[in-house]
Amino acid sequence: MIAKINDLLKIIFFLLLSVCLIWQSLQRPRVLVVQSYANDFSWTREIDNAISRTLAPWHYEVRHFYMDTKKRSSDKFKKQAARRVKKQIDNWSPDVVIAVDDNAQSLVSGCYVNVEALDPAEVVKLKQRLPALGECYRRHSTMKIVFAGVGAEPKDYGFSGQGHIGGILDPVDAKFLSLSLQEVKNQLAKEQLKIIAPVDDSVTSAYNLKHSLRELARELKPLAIDIEYPVMVTLADWQQQIQQASRQGDLLLFTLYHTVRCRADKGSRRIAPRDLIRWTLANSKIPAIGTYGFFVEDGGYFALGVSPLEQGSEAAKMAVDYLELGILPGEQAVRTTHQSIVYMREHRAEKQGFDLPVVYRNFARATGNYLKGCQQKKGACRTTRVPDLDLYCRS
Repeated sequence: MIAKINDLLKIIFFLLLSVCLIWQSLQRPRVLVVQSYANDFSWTREIDNAISRTLAPWHYEVRHFYMDTKKRSSDKFKKQAARRVKKQIDNWSPDVVIAVDDNAQSLVSGCYVNVEALDPAEVVKLKQRLPALGECYRRHSTMKIVFAGVGAEPKDYGFSGQGHIGGILDPVDAKFLSLSLQEVKNQLAKEQLKIIAPVDDSVTSAYNLKHSLRELARELKPLAIDIEYPVMVTLADWQQQIQQASRQGDLLLFTLYHTVRCRADKGSRRIAPRDLIRWTLANSKIPAIGTYGFFVEDGGYFALGVSPLEQGSEAAKMAVDYLELGILPGEQAVRTTHQSIVYMREHRAEKQGFDLPVVYRNFARATGNYLKGCQQKKGACRTTRVPDLDLYCRS
């Protein structure tokens, strides 16, 4: 009899423990991370890692959604991706959404803006670009949004005066980049340096041109450095511009080039970024640098980039500030990037025709961003094949 009572008590104990664990799980704050791009994109992956590390000690329930709007940039696909995110929000009701990069703001975050806090004339103006502005707010008025990796200004998405929305911007570090470009100018022995900086036609590039790249041009002007930002849509545009830059420019500067495609229509095949850079470096007669680490990963030799780790960790900290301390994202000052990362590829100087102070190389090595110049196999370097992009577009 006593044994049966003990068995019954054990069963009751485990049942109560299970109920307690389930209840505790249901009570854990929920964080949904919405990434504009796929998780095979290094920028996205590093931001994800930073968010996960920052949130890990708090044991929140965290889910990730990858919209994949870099590789699949048609308006139809973007709308479908936005609907899937909103459906997940409806079904799961997260406490905080961390929305990364500009597409996530225009396609998702804008829907949760409280338009009553905005000037009516501003709402009309914003809805011309963001037709779903404010449509989702009433269903999720208690949900908070933290943005990261944003090239636009908060007002461009209707975030001004929104207590439940705040975050961190990722403008190009104009001051650091301008100082480094001045060093490049000296190394190339140029009295006047002309930079050609082709950009793709993505939403992020449009906002970069409006804000941080304009600031970069202002910083460079007193240094006798001119910079042009031609917008490239198709492969033919890109190839023509690279050939022209070799004749008219001294240096190529790359920011975003991920939506260049075979033809002008949005549904056309996209050129793989790595293939585009490999073709460019093989066909350009002038040196090239980048403003994001993925340029070096794609085959480039040198980049001064915005830190994805800072973007992810700062956004996650703002989420923790709300969940643990009750500080609304919009009550905090909008943050901006303060950390730049140096990326280098081995044997860069010989291929570029200029060298930079050793501190750059040491910084890249210290942060794990110094890449080997080629793959080693039996003591010899394998030559990287230059892709035939014209054949790719014809096939």
